[in-house]
Amino acid sequence: MTEDTNTKLITAHIMLPKTLVLVLPGSMFGSAESQLGRKAREYRNAIAEEILSHDGHFAVIDGCLSDEIQRGFDDVIEKGLSNAILAAERMGCPNSISAVRMYGCDTGEVAYDGWQENRSYCLDKYFDGPDDAAEFLSEHLETSEITVTGAWATLDDSSGCVNGVVQTLRSLMPNIQVRISETAIFEEYEDGELDGLRSSIL
Repeated sequence: MTEDTNTKLITAHIMLPKTLVLVLPGSMFGSAESQLGRKAREYRNAIAEEILSHDGHFAVIDGCLSDEIQRGFDDVIEKGLSNAILAAERMGCPNSISAVRMYGCDTGEVAYDGWQENRSYCLDKYFDGPDDAAEFLSEHLETSEITVTGAWATLDDSSGCVNGVVQTLRSLMPNIQVRISETAIFEEYEDGELDGLRSSIL
């Protein structure tokens, strides 16, 4: 491969859209509030800001608790999906998962009544959990890097659906940088000791 060809390939890779993956947003509501109290809203607001400012592909992995998502945040998700479509068109690389909302519950429960209204019309299928949905993404995403947020994450990588999605994407997309967002909701928040420390730890 000539140096000129290699440079073109690197440039093309850099120009690919970045991807934001939101994992189990329903767990950011009732589940998070029961464990984190009023802090849960602060963390949700940070995720909402990240979604609205993101410029690139956007994928959402719903679970059985997504029926707890409040209307305002659901509007944020819809706006994020619309922005992702516009970004893909502007960058000249739209595809069916530039903006996609999938169902892959970590408990294995079937989709609740009404979830079909949220799903992406290009994708009429359910996945066996977030990791299975992430595997599907790995097969179809054309992206320069991936950021994963949502609930829950752990600092030691021992558990958490966010961590599971990251591990799956890293193993199947070894040439793509995959990271956990600073906005992800960590189990360690429950003891109150993580606030203000996450940027220095991640």
